[in-house]
Amino acid sequence: METKKWKSAQAYIIVAIILTIFVYIGVDAFSTKPQIKKDLTEVKGQYKELSNFLEIKIPEIDSTFKLQADQIREQKTQMSELEQTIDKLSK
Repeated sequence: METKKWKSAQAYIIVAIILTIFVYIGVDAFSTKPQIKKDLTEVKGQYKELSNFLEIKIPEIDSTFKLQADQIREQKTQMSELEQTIDKLSK
């Protein structure tokens, strides 16, 4: 009886499905591993480019913020002077 169970059409179909799954896993593993390495290398290259870009741009952005802060302080001073002038003229 045991040998009949393993020689049935259903058993062959199940074995074929299982083998197909394992073959797919093997092919997928061997085909995607090089792609993953390639993608990882590309990401590392882009990271280095971005890092270099930011090393240049961050000081420029910082100096721009400092310049704008100075301009805002100067405008506040000018506004205060203008308010004082308006108060003197209105009296």
